[in-house]
Amino acid sequence: MASRSNIYIDQGADFRITVELFDENDLDLPITNNDFFADMRKFYSSTKAADFTISKANNDITLTMTANTTASLKPGKYEYDVLMRKPTGEISKVVEGLAIVVPTITEVS
Repeated sequence: MASRSNIYIDQGADFRITVELFDENDLDLPITNNDFFADMRKFYSSTKAADFTISKANNDITLTMTANTTASLKPGKYEYDVLMRKPTGEISKVVEGLAIVVPTITEVS
């Protein structure tokens, strides 16, 4: 079962969050050979609102979005999840939750 974690994304700002992955025994999960996929939608059956860029190191994955990407998002609640595909082809969900896009007041020129 996936962990549940809500995230906050500031509209028009760079976004980055690192997720540390463990197995069911709280041991570091080796992820070197695994592929990861993540995106967010207004609700599960809607079209994709944005992709996360995913990088991995040790047993951590980092989800990022550029300021240009977050600027294109409308403020409000979205759903997101992260899927992991092992070399065997097995796919599992590692984290899911709400992605709340918060409007930004300050304009950068």
